[in-house]
Amino acid sequence: MKALETSLRNLLEGTKQFQIPLFQRPYSWNKENWQALWEDLLSIYKKEVEGSYFLGPIVTESRHGTAEGISPFTVIDGQQRLTTLTLLLATLRDYIKKNKPNLQEIADEIHEESLINRFKKDDKHYKILPTQEDRDIYKSIINNTCKETETGKICEAYDFFYEKICNPNPDLEEETELQCELFKTVILEKLVFINITSDQEQDDPYLIFESLNYKGQELTQADLVRNYIFMQLPNEKREKLYKEKWMPIQEEFKADLKDSGDSAKELTTAFWTFLRKDGKSVSQKNVYKETKNYFKGNKIEQKLERLTRFTRYYQRIRFCERESNSKLREKFYRLNRLDFTTSRIFLINIYDCYENEIISLQDFLKILQYLESYFVRRLFVKILTKSLGGVFTKLYSQIQKKGYKDLVEGLHATLSEFEGNKRWPNNQEFCENFISFSLYNQNQRERAKMILESLENWQNKEQVNPNNLTIEHIMPQKLNESWQEMLGERYDTIHKEWLHTVGNLTLTAYNSELSDKPFKEKKEYLSDSNISLNRYFENVSVWNEEEIKRRADHLADKAVEIWPR
Repeated sequence: MKALETSLRNLLEGTKQFQIPLFQRPYSWNKENWQALWEDLLSIYKKEVEGSYFLGPIVTESRHGTAEGISPFTVIDGQQRLTTLTLLLATLRDYIKKNKPNLQEIADEIHEESLINRFKKDDKHYKILPTQEDRDIYKSIINNTCKETETGKICEAYDFFYEKICNPNPDLEEETELQCELFKTVILEKLVFINITSDQEQDDPYLIFESLNYKGQELTQADLVRNYIFMQLPNEKREKLYKEKWMPIQEEFKADLKDSGDSAKELTTAFWTFLRKDGKSVSQKNVYKETKNYFKGNKIEQKLERLTRFTRYYQRIRFCERESNSKLREKFYRLNRLDFTTSRIFLINIYDCYENEIISLQDFLKILQYLESYFVRRLFVKILTKSLGGVFTKLYSQIQKKGYKDLVEGLHATLSEFEGNKRWPNNQEFCENFISFSLYNQNQRERAKMILESLENWQNKEQVNPNNLTIEHIMPQKLNESWQEMLGERYDTIHKEWLHTVGNLTLTAYNSELSDKPFKEKKEYLSDSNISLNRYFENVSVWNEEEIKRRADHLADKAVEIWPR
C-alpha cells in the first residue's frame, strides 16, 4: 500500500484510467458542493491562500494493466471530487475554444493530458470512467458532443462552472475575466491530494475507506454496506453480481419511494430487519457493523444471495403492490395501514417458508390474521409497543426451538403464552377497552379508518370502496348549542371522554357536509348511505353518552369475531 501527496496533474498524467465501480452511487454533488469548490479555487487564484490546497484523500485499488497499455485503477473513495474536477477542466477547455482563439494550445493540452488517453479507443479513451448511469453523459461532455436537452447532475455541474468561468466578476471583484492559463495551473498544480493506492491482491482498501473523513456527501449505512460487500468480491465478479443482484433492488426501492431520496434509508431498514430475523438484537445505528460481521469469512456470494432474497421479501411486505398474490397483498396492506412495522422481522422468515413450500398459502394467511389480531387487541388495551421489537426479533427462533411441526399452531401457542406487556389480550379485556379507547388520532387516521372499514366489511357481501370515504364523528369535534342541549349538563366531560371512541365514529362520503349538523339531520344523511355501519342509526332518536356506549358494545361483538384470539 502506498500513500503519496500528489497534484491533480500528477494523478492524471500518463496512460491511466480511474474506473468508478458500478456499485458506487452515481454522481451526487450539488450546487452547494460546487460553490464551495469554486470559492476554494478562487482563494488560491487570488492568492488569498498561499501554497497548495489540500482536497483530501483519493483511495484507489491498482489493477493489472491491460494489453492496450492502460494502467487501470478502481476508485474506492474520491469519485465525486475526481468527476467534478475533470468536468471543471472540460468547461475551461470549452470556454477557451469558444472565446480565446489565441489560447487553443492550452485547450488542447487540457483535453489531451488531463481528460483523455490519446490513441486509445472505446471506454479506454477516458481518464475517468464513471458508473454506468453517468457514463454516457460524461463521455458526451468530454467529447464536447453534449446536447442542450441533456439533464442530470453531471450536466448541472458543467453548466454551473461554465457560467462561473464566463461571468466571474462578482467573485473576482477588480478583474473583468478569468486568466485561463493561471486558472488551469491552479486546478492542476495547486490542488493537492493524498493518493492512497492499494494492491489488488495484498491490501484491503476498504479498511482505509471506512476511516476517512472528507468533504462531501455523507454516506448512508446502505451505501457502506453495498461498498463493503462488493469490495470483498473478486474484481471479475463485481460487475456481474452488482447488475444481477444489487442494482435491481436498489432501483426498485427508488421507484417504490418515487425517487424521494429515502431509498437508501429504506434499504438500511430492510438490512436491519434481516439482521434481527434469527433472534439477534441489533441497534439500527450498528447495521453496517453487523452486516460486516455477517459477511466475514468466505461464501460471500451465497451470503449476498441470502441478503438480497430476504430484502425482496421485506420489499413485498413493505411495498405490498409488489406482491403478486392478491390475498397476501391485502393482508400486507392491512398491516402497513396499522403501522405494524416490527412484524416484518418475523414475517420475512415466514415468507421464506412460503417460498420454499414449507407452509401453504392458507397457513401464511392464518399467520397474518393472528398477527393482525395480536396488534389490534394490544392497541385497544393500550399496551406499549416498545417491547414489540424484542418480541418479533426472537419470535421465529422461539417457535423453532419449541419444535412445533406446524408453524401456525406454534405461533398461536407462543402468542397465547405471552404475559405482561407481551400479552395477547383475551376477549373480556379486549371488549372492555374497545368501548372506551380513543381510536381517532390525527397522526394515525389511516389506522382508525382501517379499523372502521374492517367493521364495515365484516360479513358484508357488498364491499364498499374505501377511497371515497372519510371518518365522521357523530358527536362533532366542536359542540354547538343544539349538541350541548342533547348531551345534557355534562356535555363537556362526555365530549372529552367519548369524542374519538369507536362508538362515536363512522364512515361517510359526506364528511364536509355533515360537520356539526344536529343529530337529526346527520341521521338522515347516514340512513340514506349504502354503508352498513350507518344502518345502525335508523332506529336511534338521540345521540348521547348512553347511545355511544351502546353502539360501541354492539361493534365490540363484531371486533371479537374479526380479530379472534
